[in-house]
Amino acid sequence: MNLAAPVVVSRNTNLGEQTLRISAELARNLQLTEGDTVIISVGRGESRFKIIIAERAGSFLELSPAALHRLHLPSARRYSLKAEEHRLKLGPVVGIMHRVSDDRSRPFDVQTNFIKELIIEGTELGELCFGFDSRRINLSNRTVMGYTWNLNCWQRGTFSIPDVIYARNLSSSMGPLNLRRRLVKLGCEFINPPLLGKWNTYQILSQSEELKKYVPDTSRASNFQQIERMLRKHGSVYIKPINGCKGHNIVKVSRKRGAAGPYQYQYKVNRQLHTRYASNRNDLRHNLRGVMRGRNYIVQQQINLLRLNGSICDLRVMVQKDGSGDWSVTGKAFRIGPRGSITSNISGGGSGGKVDFVLRKHFPDAEVREGIIQEIDHLAVTAARALDNEAGTIGELGIDIGIDVNGRVWFIEANLMPARKLFRLIGEPSTRRMTVLKPMLYARYLAGFNSGKVDV
Repeated sequence: MNLAAPVVVSRNTNLGEQTLRISAELARNLQLTEGDTVIISVGRGESRFKIIIAERAGSFLELSPAALHRLHLPSARRYSLKAEEHRLKLGPVVGIMHRVSDDRSRPFDVQTNFIKELIIEGTELGELCFGFDSRRINLSNRTVMGYTWNLNCWQRGTFSIPDVIYARNLSSSMGPLNLRRRLVKLGCEFINPPLLGKWNTYQILSQSEELKKYVPDTSRASNFQQIERMLRKHGSVYIKPINGCKGHNIVKVSRKRGAAGPYQYQYKVNRQLHTRYASNRNDLRHNLRGVMRGRNYIVQQQINLLRLNGSICDLRVMVQKDGSGDWSVTGKAFRIGPRGSITSNISGGGSGGKVDFVLRKHFPDAEVREGIIQEIDHLAVTAARALDNEAGTIGELGIDIGIDVNGRVWFIEANLMPARKLFRLIGEPSTRRMTVLKPMLYARYLAGFNSGKVDV
């Protein structure tokens, strides 16, 4: 059975290493009697104990200091309890994976505050949460060296390998992928798959009768002829790295009429937009080779997106699973690129805008705006479900959606590691907080603990 009520775990120096003291009320609920043997599991670790019962009300467990140390379980804490026959699972144990820095006050560099927020939310849910570096996993004894947030400071400690891992440093290289496979064999669940390439994404969505109308014309840029073909067809295209993020290494190419040359191409370096020209196809091919540097790319038609004061706009829609494992839209906001930019990414200097504010500038009719918003939400959730079914279990996505000047809605891309900064920029702290809470609720679901929705 699953217990909805929290369980307090305390330290008792009078107990033996193999003894568990349990409150009478909890023992009755679990149908346990004095002298029974149970297994307590914490993350991927477990130990066997003999029960003694304390005639006290409430739900609590007491363990010796040695037993707590063996289980890597902090005491004087409230945990959730999952009970199956004579096995008691505490937690769940949730690890947030990110590279650790040398700064003990900011162990996860720019992600430090976000990981702290995740740990706080998870702890409130009765989870045992910590951040860790994949290089600090000891598979042989099933432990991890990591950091947790406690008493308003970062504390370093040893933890059990988690039930659920929320990776914040996605990688497609063989080392991390091999480690991931070994952790999955141990029973670890991951909130997101290791990678979701742009080309794979478009292939999946294009095969859906419901979704293919939202997908821009897209091709694999396996050779220059593909780029040239798309240029002839659309006049202007975006060339995007298949596994890129944050708008890095995107190139916009257009056919132009003028003295500067028939081709214009634009790209960013350190947030600085560079505009160059090529006088013919051979020059363009040579110049693009220098910009693209052998990466794998897709080429995609340009969409005539909405603009605000001359700046390009698109929507970031945060879609996430909750404690019931269901998809829903947590929040959405416009990303507004710097003036003249070819992308709208916040990391590239963009700003945020509330959905209704931007839409009012272009569509004065309230019914039209409401129809666009409903279509955006439907597209985001439907696309998330399609990708979830085909690409492996996914817990959250930042889906970028474009609206063109005619009000048509387009799918741009899906991001496995979405940032939350946008909701702070538009003054929606409650939405941002919900984007932090939902992965921790979904972690409970993945670990098999009692599920449930949380009202937004």
